[in-house]
Amino acid sequence: MPQWGVATSRTNNPKTDPSVAFGELLRKRRTQQKMSQDALAARAGYERAFISLIERGKTNPSLRSIFDICTALDIRPSVFLRQVEKAANFDLPT
Repeated sequence: MPQWGVATSRTNNPKTDPSVAFGELLRKRRTQQKMSQDALAARAGYERAFISLIERGKTNPSLRSIFDICTALDIRPSVFLRQVEKAANFDLPT
């Protein structure tokens, strides 16, 4: 099973927990669009607290919520998840 590092310093950890990477990218995309957590939650159909938990890497969104959130942010889920893979330095084991 892969060991995921804490996302405090990417220079010290070659891998970042995918949940943390997802949350960081979600926050970045949301703020780039000048959207509050409340606005994103309303557009996606969730509570602000749920968005906050995802952004902090404290909970994992379901596939349905990933699709809803990505739709609200106007990005294809596949594109967003590829960005998460890259941010988390994800590679298949060899």
